[in-house]
Order: sequence, then C-alpha cells, then structure tokens
Amino acid sequence: MTIPELDSALPVHNLDALRAEVTALLACKVKPQEISAMLLKQSAPPSAWIEAMVVMGQPSSPMRIAKALSLAATRTDLHRGLNQACRRWGIHPASLVALETGRPLALGTAMGLPDALVRSFPGKRRASLNQGLWAPPTDFLDRSLPEDLVLNDLTLCNQPRLEHLPERLSVAKKIVLDRLANLTSLGPSMEGFRGSLNIRDCPRLPGLTALNQASGLVVDGQPWTRFPEVPIEATLISLHRMRNLETLDPGLITKKLTLSLCPRLRELPHLPHLLEAPPDPVPNGRRITGYESWTPDVACGQHGLTVSACHALRELPAGFRLSGTLTLQDCWGFDTLPPDLDVRHLVLRRLPALRQLPAGLHVRGHLILEGLANLEALPEGLQVDGDLLVHQMPQELVLPKHLVVRGRLRIHPIDARLPWPDRPRSLPGLAMLDYL
Repeated sequence: MTIPELDSALPVHNLDALRAEVTALLACKVKPQEISAMLLKQSAPPSAWIEAMVVMGQPSSPMRIAKALSLAATRTDLHRGLNQACRRWGIHPASLVALETGRPLALGTAMGLPDALVRSFPGKRRASLNQGLWAPPTDFLDRSLPEDLVLNDLTLCNQPRLEHLPERLSVAKKIVLDRLANLTSLGPSMEGFRGSLNIRDCPRLPGLTALNQASGLVVDGQPWTRFPEVPIEATLISLHRMRNLETLDPGLITKKLTLSLCPRLRELPHLPHLLEAPPDPVPNGRRITGYESWTPDVACGQHGLTVSACHALRELPAGFRLSGTLTLQDCWGFDTLPPDLDVRHLVLRRLPALRQLPAGLHVRGHLILEGLANLEALPEGLQVDGDLLVHQMPQELVLPKHLVVRGRLRIHPIDARLPWPDRPRSLPGLAMLDYL
C-alpha cells in the first residue's frame, strides 16, 4: 500500500473518521512518518494533526494520551487546537504542563489555566530532573485537585483545605500525601495505581482504598487500629509510628513487610501471603579477612519481615514461617521465639528481655545475634545451615556441645567492631564447623 493510494482516504475534516482511518493504517503497518507526510500533503488543519498524533502514539492509558498531546504542544502552529483536543481525549490541560511541554508556562496560560496553577508546575529548566513532577506550594489547593491530571510524581504537603483526591487521576511513579489535615478520601482512581504511595500524618483519612499492584506502600503516623481494612497488594509495605495499631490482617500480599514504632502491637498473625524469596546464591567458600564486612550477605533481605521498636510485642505465634528473612530488633518486651520457628535467615538485635532461644532451633540460612545482653546460652541442638554471627554479646556466653554450623562462625568480643585478628582455629565442644 503506497501513499498516493491513500491520499484520498484521510478525512482531515472529520476527526472521528480520521481517528478510525489512522488506526486502520497503523494496523496495515503504515509507518507514522508516512501518515505525517499524507497530512502535510493535504494541508491538514491543526485539529487533524493533533488527532492523528495522538492515535499514532497508540494511547493505551491516560499517560500515553497526555504524552502524545505534549508532543503536539512542542509545535507552535498546533497550540490553538490543544484545548479542544484535551476535551476530546478526556485529559486535563494541566497534564500537558506537568509533562514539561516545549513552552509550559506560556502554553498553560494560553489554554485558559489559572496563572497560579501554571506557576506551580516546574519550569522547563527542571524538566530533565523532575519530568512530570507536581508539588504545589503550601496551602495552594482548595478542596480537591483538577480531574484527569496525568503525572509521573505527585507530592501534596501541608494542604489544609484539601479533602479528597479526584475520581480520575493518573500518576505513574509516586504519590506523597504528607500532613493533609482534612483529607478524608483517596478516590477510586487509586485502585489501579502501580507506583509508590506514601501517607504521613493524615489524621482524618479513615483507611486505604484497595491496592492491587502497587510497587510500594509507606504509612507513617496514621491513627488506624487495624491494617489493612481492604485487600492490599504491594511489593514493599512499611508501617511506621502507628500508635494505635493493634492488629494486622494476615491476607496482605507483599514480599517485604516492615513494622516500626507501633507501641500497641501485641501479636503478629501468620502471614501466609508473603511472597516466596528467591534462592540464595551458592557461596564461593572464600574466607573473610579483617578488612571485609563481618555481616553475612543476606541475599533475600528484601523478602520477609522486619519488626523494630514494637515494645508490646512479646512473642511470635507457634508455627511461624517465612521463606525470607526475619529481623527482630529493639523490641524491649520480646522474650519468646516459638520452638517450631521456620525461617531462612534470622536476625536478632538488642532484645533485652530475650534470655534463651528454643532448643533444637534450626535456621536454614544465616543466624545473626547482636547485642543480646541477657542471652544466657545458645540452645542445645542449634543447627545453622549458613553463617553464625555472635556480636557484642556477654563474654561468658556458652557454646552448646553439639553446635552445628555449616557456614562460617564469627564470634566477636563485646567491645569489638571488626573480626578478631587472631581468632582460634578450634573451639571446645564444637561438633561441626566449615569456616572460622
């Protein structure tokens, strides 16, 4: 199919027909450059050019539509048709400014946007660093945002009048909601959000909407007693300063869950939906030196559970299992590990109430014990398939008679920060040791 055969087939004065015809040409493998040449030969009006450019951008999402429109905005001769094109494609004109078009300030004013709104978007000189970022100044917004905004990043901080997010909002990478005193709703558009969501100190927000495939979720300082109330699926989930949090729903789906400074959290449920951690790489057997890090490489550290400074937590439920890493640190009241604990790597740091580990404990990866000042002894039958690291522990800590360590054993005196330069080659009562 050649261009002359198609010249008469482009209805440049009927936009609906033009949209259908350009779609058909693309399906016939006609290149966008050839379609542009046909439009140029027919002296197509600005509206036809913009319509064809959007269709050639293959608009599968509001973000792609806005990017195609922003490409048209780089041509001065097409400016007068942009406002109508935004309406036809259901995109707010501010999206073009947010995507850093060729003349963002002048273009926004020409399209009828409020001067203050246009000034709040980053200037062209910042486009290479913050493309598609909108962070309006303090107390700039009214009760809501414009509908149909399309952004890469959205940061809303100290907006006391803002009450809800719009029903149609497209953000590709990150949303930050920080100190929004009257925010009461996130809006239905959040359900399809796939980026990172950060919520901090929004006291009137009753909870989250359902998240299906978010890359990250950080909740900081919210007054919720239970998390979550709706189905949540995010790659990484972090809950921080949740002063009223008492219960976790075991149905949340994530690969790494972090809990810190949750003073009322007294118990943890089984978490069967934490994603499986990948296998650890095969170690090369190289012995460490005094110049290398004394901490074992926990390859699946981004899979599992980390609990920090949750002082009401005393124990884990019987049969607790993780395919990744379990880290417990700075929890003053924690004193009991279940005898049938099943984790790959276990990291215990600064747990003053913990006096003993369960007998017969089997760790499938590395075991790191650090700053356990009141631990009386390592349990009989302890078996560690990876490395065993004992750091800043009581000098009189007793090693069990039948200790099995299949990786390296690293014991550090209470005042040491590096491995012993002259560590012994054998220890009394050690049944199995591959490396020292």
